[in-house]
Amino acid sequence: MQENWQVLLKQQIKNQYVHNSPEWVDINISTSGLLNLTIVSEQFINLSSLQRKEQISNLLKSQVPHLSPGFISLYTPQEADSLNLSAPQAFNTASVQTWQDLAIQAANPQNQPPIPERELRLPRTVTFYSFKGGVGRTTALTHVASILAMRGLKVVAVDLDLEAPGLSTAFNLRPQPKYGIVDYFYERSYLPEGVEPSISIAEIFGEVKISNATGRLFVVPAGSLNLDYVSKVDDLHATTVIDGDQSLWSVFKREIYEQLKPDILLIDSRTGINQWGALSLIQAADEAIVFLFPNEQNKQGIELLIQSLQGLKNLSINFVFSPVPDVTKIGLSKVKQIWESLLNKIKTATNENYETDESETDLDNSQTPTEELLVVPYLLPIALADSYPVQGNQDYYTKIANLIDEKTDELKRSNVLNTIDQRWKIIESLQFPEVNAADQRQDLNLLFQRTTDFERFLDDTTCLIRGRKGTGKTALYWLFLQHKSVAQKLAHGRLDNTTFLSAHGRFQESRPSREDFQFIHKNLQSNSATWEAFWRAYLLLRCHQENLFTFPKGKKGAKFSEIKKIINNLPTERWQSEYTQALLLLSTNSELRLIVKDAIDILLNEEAKKNSLKLWFLYDDLDEDFPELGGVRQQALTGLFQLVQSCDANRLTEIRFKIFLREDIWNRLSFDNKSHFTGRDIILQWTRIDFLRLALRQAIQSEDFKHLVDRISPVAFESIDQASEEAIDKALEILWGSRRRGGNRAKNVSRWVYERLTDSSDTTFPRSLSILLKGAKEQELTYKGQSSSKFRTDRLLQGKSLEFGLKKASEKRCEEIKEEYPDLTKFFDSLKGKLAFLSKEQLQTVWQESAHDIADFEEFASFLSEIGIIEWREKEKRYKVADIYVYGFEMDRRGAV
Repeated sequence: MQENWQVLLKQQIKNQYVHNSPEWVDINISTSGLLNLTIVSEQFINLSSLQRKEQISNLLKSQVPHLSPGFISLYTPQEADSLNLSAPQAFNTASVQTWQDLAIQAANPQNQPPIPERELRLPRTVTFYSFKGGVGRTTALTHVASILAMRGLKVVAVDLDLEAPGLSTAFNLRPQPKYGIVDYFYERSYLPEGVEPSISIAEIFGEVKISNATGRLFVVPAGSLNLDYVSKVDDLHATTVIDGDQSLWSVFKREIYEQLKPDILLIDSRTGINQWGALSLIQAADEAIVFLFPNEQNKQGIELLIQSLQGLKNLSINFVFSPVPDVTKIGLSKVKQIWESLLNKIKTATNENYETDESETDLDNSQTPTEELLVVPYLLPIALADSYPVQGNQDYYTKIANLIDEKTDELKRSNVLNTIDQRWKIIESLQFPEVNAADQRQDLNLLFQRTTDFERFLDDTTCLIRGRKGTGKTALYWLFLQHKSVAQKLAHGRLDNTTFLSAHGRFQESRPSREDFQFIHKNLQSNSATWEAFWRAYLLLRCHQENLFTFPKGKKGAKFSEIKKIINNLPTERWQSEYTQALLLLSTNSELRLIVKDAIDILLNEEAKKNSLKLWFLYDDLDEDFPELGGVRQQALTGLFQLVQSCDANRLTEIRFKIFLREDIWNRLSFDNKSHFTGRDIILQWTRIDFLRLALRQAIQSEDFKHLVDRISPVAFESIDQASEEAIDKALEILWGSRRRGGNRAKNVSRWVYERLTDSSDTTFPRSLSILLKGAKEQELTYKGQSSSKFRTDRLLQGKSLEFGLKKASEKRCEEIKEEYPDLTKFFDSLKGKLAFLSKEQLQTVWQESAHDIADFEEFASFLSEIGIIEWREKEKRYKVADIYVYGFEMDRRGAV
């Protein structure tokens, strides 16, 4: 952080003149720029007044030549003692109540102690402020208050625009309360000590009735507009101290909380620089929503406000541009320039750097604005309305409400988590189990997340399930074989008359090996036989092994006698050479091939139709069991898809294929009529809502965490699939918070997790989520025993812990990608130390050194994009490596976003 020149000047004077306790220095700079300096030092002993001033004058000229000297007082400790001079008391931020106090404080950062973290407590107070009028401030407050009440919050709106009140009229408040806040303040300002006020807090507010609202909205008006009101407002002072040491606002806030227990207070502030604007911003506000029209006049006023408020670093400031006449791209470009200028002013005024995204240390400044530009256009229905809110025009105000709602939720979580003695016990109880459908002991009722693709998967016409490794293909395969009851429950009865069979894959231990398939490939080639015939024979064998049919007896069974003899004579143990030889015989002998085809039709399809059954044949592990070398994989998979085409052509309607295949393998396959599968395939991809639902499922495996969710943001376990993204997000905020901090690039944590576990082809890896969360828990537990001030109390897992988990997930994902593409291992290893943002020339150099023999550069770069490693950023003219690989490949993150 770059220190102010005032701080450096004071430190330099102290270093030169202050060495023991009787010595001290006091610097005060007036708002007009005069330097007032008092130094008490033993170095002035035996020096005349002229010598002392000459000495300090030389120092000031060398350090601050631009500053005009005011009162310069230089004493020895003995002289100061005789004059009853003592060192100034430490600055108290609570003493800042007026604009003058604020200006003096802003001019003297050298006298400010480190500002403590503002204590988080409800109700949160949000001030709607504008430097000038006519910018829709009151209108926005009425809409935002209504939106928050509709969401279930108890809202109190307070009119502190005492010199031009109108909030109760805007709300069309009926009936009006007997008194207003002016009457309340006035009576308490002039009440003799010991006399109880006659105007109670209950007499100064009214309720706005909102249809279908789950919350409530109360309005505290300024008062009845009459001559008495004018007199009182002119006589009131915002800085009046009552009851010994309390301000008018602190008494009001305490009493309104005792009466209503609100979640949020919204203040309609006076415009400009005046005492009531000061009360609204300096004394009352936890957060300021600043409204301005996008012109130079408003901009200059708000810049002055920022400069004045620079000492209140725990006051959150956000900007709303209103009313914006031109919301086209061109019109908004001017607004954005002003907005970015104001953000830079905040950064400069507070000497903070908000640009870092990853470091947790930069994520703890509450004055950081949100990353979204908030704009309200000129809306004619609102301009012509007599009262608010105006239905159908709330979209723009919803974004402001979201901002307030988010921080209110944060406070609620902090209050709950701060009171939980067993915080660490809850963290220790978190498990985040990875879905392992192959494990029969795992309760998939609790863990399996049905994605938006699931309905399409159930469709009879869907036969190809494509996806990257780690996206859940194998989990689906095992779900229907190992956990049939769960699968049928998830299908809501659609599969009650369906039989599932592993036609190939690890579910069936007795199956051909990789070496067997290479042997089969050679024999099929030498006998001019096809893989289609092999897959048909293999399917018949698997159905016989699973007792899906029996060979008929008598005349009907005569034609099948030979294949019956071949199959029945096979050993019942694990796959042996007899199986391989039998399948080769059934697929190379022209007569037997025809009989096998009839058997599939008559013994499987026709029998299933008679019994109203559907037969699902599932194929998995096709990437691992079929080597690419020698064209084995290409020809074998082509044959499998030709079998599907043949069954479709012969209208074998009761037989359905579900083939799970890696996306890149499918893309490289080439065979006749490949378009037959267009529209009959799905690509497994995790939407953000699916991904977040999975995260919540994993987290609530901890009963302690589940109880916490039930208490703060209830989401019934059985309704996770029906819950909105907003509801899921709120529940997960207990786990990892709502936002990462860091200025106008601050990210929603849920979005951050999802994007970091998504590669450049928009493939998200659920397996990586479990690894990230386990790693985050591991890191979080290392903070046990540290002061709670070291971490944020509105969440269980800190940002640093999530980053640690991301590194673990990235390392594992990089191991998996190397296993998927062993030929690229040298290239992947060569990425170590390289920038995550690579120019074309830089990537070409890495390719030249490690992979030039695999493919030409353009083809190679295209392949890397296809498998999700890189994406081309046209604007920057660079390749960006996906975040999920950056840590694991130990790349340099500089420049990555």
